[in-house]
Amino acid sequence: MTTTKGEASSRAKTQTKTKVTTPDPKEISIGIRNKADTEICAQCRGSHYILTNYKGQLQGELCACFNCPECKGRGHVYIEDETGITSLRECVCAGLVHRLKKVGEAGIPGKFASTKLDTYHPIHASQKFALGQARDFVQDFGKSKQGLLFMGRPGLGKTHLAVSVIKMLILEKKAGCKFVDFFQLLSDIRFGYSHDLSEQAIINPYVVAPILLIDELAKGRNTEWELTMLDQIISSRYNAADKITLFTTNYSDQTHDSSNDRQPLASEETLQDKVGERIYSRLAEMCRFIKLEGIDYRQEMQGKQTAPARFRKKK
Repeated sequence: MTTTKGEASSRAKTQTKTKVTTPDPKEISIGIRNKADTEICAQCRGSHYILTNYKGQLQGELCACFNCPECKGRGHVYIEDETGITSLRECVCAGLVHRLKKVGEAGIPGKFASTKLDTYHPIHASQKFALGQARDFVQDFGKSKQGLLFMGRPGLGKTHLAVSVIKMLILEKKAGCKFVDFFQLLSDIRFGYSHDLSEQAIINPYVVAPILLIDELAKGRNTEWELTMLDQIISSRYNAADKITLFTTNYSDQTHDSSNDRQPLASEETLQDKVGERIYSRLAEMCRFIKLEGIDYRQEMQGKQTAPARFRKKK
């Protein structure tokens, strides 16, 4: 069968590829932002993701309102290079999906789903200072490897601040973070030993995490074995030089609380008393110590939320 020149030309035109250029992240973000400015979603308030408490763990997922202008939700685009070869590439918007996955892998308790720095309302001057330090830490992330250690009596909002920090680092800075309660840390280590895992395999998840938050540091008996395990983790992260560690603790670096007139008791223990001079020295070098004082933050906030409006304290 003979093909005429006109038919060949027509067939070539129908087979011509449509060139798709590489999506510009700025254009995508601008497109999403403009949509959010005009149509604020009631569920995500324009963030395009939702954080939920799923079986006690914090999980993140895309909001139903999210629709990438480049891939239309497919997560990938076709890219044609200068030679005319088309390939399948991950869309820029997939970065948000990856960050939400990191949220689920961080081990943050689900009860902190709505916790943010914006929802922390300082009462005492030290709490206001701590909030400012937390904001600065996120803003300046990457400039220093020094972490934060929030210390003070229970109920002052230390965990609120620390968890808010790592959530922002994951979602805004694409950082890999891990949360662990001090009791859970020791429980995980004991579990590993009972199942004949190597010591390296047991502590490795806490050593390799780019950013680690240990909540309630030094809570409990702090036996010699517990302190040995803690020392190994802290020393390994200290020597790595590229890891950032955050802590919260109910123990202070002194026994006197300047927020009241109560005199310190001889039986009161400091953080150094609980963890020993070696670990304490490492902590002082690895972290900026931030001491919170004042009345119980949780009780104060609970009272403001539950009391009738006419009985709430006016500022």
